[in-house]
Amino acid sequence: LLVGLGLDEISMGSPAIPATKARLAQLDSRACRQLLNQAMNCRTSLEVEHLLAQFRMNQQDTPLVTPGCISLDNDWRSKEEVLKGMTDNLLLAGRCRYPRKLEADLWAREAVFSTGLGFSFAIPHSKSEHIEQSTISVARLKTPVPWGEEEAQFIIMLTLNKHAAGDQHMRIFSRLARRIMHADFRNALVNASSEEAIATLLQHELEL
Repeated sequence: LLVGLGLDEISMGSPAIPATKARLAQLDSRACRQLLNQAMNCRTSLEVEHLLAQFRMNQQDTPLVTPGCISLDNDWRSKEEVLKGMTDNLLLAGRCRYPRKLEADLWAREAVFSTGLGFSFAIPHSKSEHIEQSTISVARLKTPVPWGEEEAQFIIMLTLNKHAAGDQHMRIFSRLARRIMHADFRNALVNASSEEAIATLLQHELEL
């Protein structure tokens, strides 16, 4: 909306500058002006939020899983640190504006049932309005952490935009849960040498 208003200068903290520059480079000023005109006709802030969410989804064709959303050998020591760290990473990657709200949605799912699957794997997941670009994130920990009645050392987090059409969320979750039952798939993930190797493996195995 600021681009649509013609703003060409903004002040912000230095950690946010690279991601913001990357996102601005993808915007078209004419499309932003059209978006601004539509937003001015909205009656409530919720209508504006929905309009912005739809615009971001239409503007982006970002892969579900990328090396930038994969972190290896983290020293997070608890489930709380894991979910906070992974949602913070989504903010840094420009895929989420409100990491604490997204984290709350993930905890709401955990309150229904723990997402630990055994084998030291967990799949926290949520379909949320607070994720701008649907994403599969990965964290491989140095040591296991308690996860419900299980322990988890390899976490694959699935966060899909609430406005995404269809049943993509459950299809990916079900496919991933089935693959984790296979030792060769688990071993390939655990022993992968790089973020790129994990991203490639997930794209192939989950048919993304």
